[in-house]
Amino acid sequence: MVKNYRRKVKFVDGDSGVFSDGTKFRLSNVRAQEYNEPGGTKAKNVVTGMIGRSKGVVSVKEVGRDVYGRVLVELTNKDGSINERMRNKGYKNKGR
Repeated sequence: MVKNYRRKVKFVDGDSGVFSDGTKFRLSNVRAQEYNEPGGTKAKNVVTGMIGRSKGVVSVKEVGRDVYGRVLVELTNKDGSINERMRNKGYKNKGR
């Protein structure tokens, strides 16, 4: 079942974060460095900048769950798909 709703988000690295209610999520089909890996801070800054104009409030489409129990999501705001823009910047699954 696909759910659509709006939520305030906070990113912990370039491809995952936490909703305002504490639910953990991961961007679907986006692969970015972890915050403690080289390039991790840059990836987090890139995705955080994408949600900055909407003050962290995004439209959420749940598409499943990952192996860690996090909700897999596609996020959009008034500038379009955050997932797609991250992939266009090179943060994508590379054969995984």
